[in-house]
Amino acid sequence: MRSARLVLGAALAACVLPVATPPAAAALPPIRAQLATPAAVSVGIKGQAQRTSYYCAPASSAIVLRAFGVKRSQDQLAEEMKTSAEARSTKRENILAVLNRYVGPEGYQFRLTYAKDDPAALMAQVSQAVGVLGKPTIVAVLGNRLPWSRKKRDFGHAIVAYGYDTVKGTITVWDPNARRGATGTHVIPAKDLAAVVFDIPGRGVGGVFELSKPLLPR
Repeated sequence: MRSARLVLGAALAACVLPVATPPAAAALPPIRAQLATPAAVSVGIKGQAQRTSYYCAPASSAIVLRAFGVKRSQDQLAEEMKTSAEARSTKRENILAVLNRYVGPEGYQFRLTYAKDDPAALMAQVSQAVGVLGKPTIVAVLGNRLPWSRKKRDFGHAIVAYGYDTVKGTITVWDPNARRGATGTHVIPAKDLAAVVFDIPGRGVGGVFELSKPLLPR
């Protein structure tokens, strides 16, 4: 997961004309309140361990896509994402393209965004996917720096974020790492997770797969 192009999402703008508000409308809550993100949410996933030491992206993608009703094996996704046995990695541009190929028909879109050392941004991105859209998402991290997977050598890794608690400031993740003690669910402070997000700004690569669903067709 060393190189990828930053994929930019389309922005929607709305124009509001200054018209008189009918008396009945004044009693309605503001739109922002209706769309407020819940304080704590966790969505159901079917976790799995990665089949090889370099299948973290196919494994995480298989978990996420299943939440969209798409069932693809790790081997199938590895082939589609051109996961390299030689490089022992998957390019993020390929992960992004394959994910969007499957979720796009339903109006969803993933894009890479930044969150390194920015827990507020990370929490906003995770809560957008999980709390607003009800879907898990992927976070690229330096796997050896996770509290449950300490090693000296840096290696890129993909995990699934599927829950959060803004009051406690925590994010719930599934780590597909097949190593004993690493595989499975972990609850980690957003600050600690943001510290290990694998952003590469110099190459235009974000570490969080932010999910959106435009309200209007393009």
